[in-house]
Amino acid sequence: MGSIIKQPGSPYYYARFTDNGKEKWISTKKTARKEAQVIADAYENAARGKASVDDQFNVLLKLLATLPKNDQDVKRGEYSARLMRHRTIALPIIKAWLAWLDSPLKGNPASKTIAGYSAVWKRFAGWITKRKVEHLHEVTTIHAQDYAADIWRSHVAPATYNAHVKFLRAMFNTLKAKAGLIVNPWTDMKSLDKETEGRQNFTPKELTAICSKAKGTTRYMIALGLYTGMRLGDVVSLRWIDIGKNKIEIIPLKTRRKGKKIAMPIHPALRVLLNELKKQVGDSEYLFPTEREAYLKDTASITKRFQQFLNDCGITTQEKGNGHRRRAIVRKGFHSLRHSFVSLCAANRVPQVAIQELVGHGSPAMTALYSHADFEQKQNAINGLPNMAFTIKKNS
Repeated sequence: MGSIIKQPGSPYYYARFTDNGKEKWISTKKTARKEAQVIADAYENAARGKASVDDQFNVLLKLLATLPKNDQDVKRGEYSARLMRHRTIALPIIKAWLAWLDSPLKGNPASKTIAGYSAVWKRFAGWITKRKVEHLHEVTTIHAQDYAADIWRSHVAPATYNAHVKFLRAMFNTLKAKAGLIVNPWTDMKSLDKETEGRQNFTPKELTAICSKAKGTTRYMIALGLYTGMRLGDVVSLRWIDIGKNKIEIIPLKTRRKGKKIAMPIHPALRVLLNELKKQVGDSEYLFPTEREAYLKDTASITKRFQQFLNDCGITTQEKGNGHRRRAIVRKGFHSLRHSFVSLCAANRVPQVAIQELVGHGSPAMTALYSHADFEQKQNAINGLPNMAFTIKKNS
């Protein structure tokens, strides 16, 4: 046990011991004898090589505790950074994306989803490397908070902000072992409440206008969207083999990873229109081969074409950006046909479970979100729609 002694003029005890024949005096910065003795023993053991790593670390902690509060925080940060830089497990920022792609822990996201994740990662990687951070484990909670603030300052919508935070949190979790992460800096980041930006369903007057004015393939695509609630991607990808005598069976693109097939009964008016279309396209595998090819090259191309059609019909499709958004919000589009289908089914008292199965919703809560028929729509239920909407060829 090392000896402790007070020096004249100092309130602190000093540790006194010999090391390689030399006498050493080190202040313990403690006025209490017991506390000073613990520190003195640690100093002596460290000097003589008897201290373990834990002993050395405890000495460091005790020394840090003697510093002013602000200096303590600075030193803790410096020591933490120095320790982290010399870790045996480290993943450079420049290699993190490929490491995530190669990891089976990420699941099996669709290629389109991966493209979106890639854009999120590129933005973050560019931002963090400008701050001289080289490895994933060096990203701190402060970095995460600062980056979140940077995203928000760019005036993105809450949904976009949430998408960034959610993916980065998931990516760090996926790479936790490979990058040697002790904590995930994104764990405590909160999501923002989303603005209400959903599509609106068409009014009966609007449905009459778009169905009566639609020409060419647009006419048949509208009929499919209205009578089945199918999404645009599923409509343009529809094959004749998917169409049976009384029903249409597909695996929706949005949920294709689940492999769940949904069956939709064919409305009499839709059957007439499908027969009409079949005569036009002949032996083509797809109902809309031209639109499908355009959709595969640029998914927005068909959407924009339909938006222009709605505008030509005198239907306002966008609202000015509100809140934190800069871009206009699309309120009415092809997806509005899906909303209209669900709403009209609800107005005709179709059981919710049946609607859920028809449109492929995963939960009644999602179906309830779509079902928002007003009183006028309840009076103009789906049974009256074919006569007032589509002009059917008599010889079809």
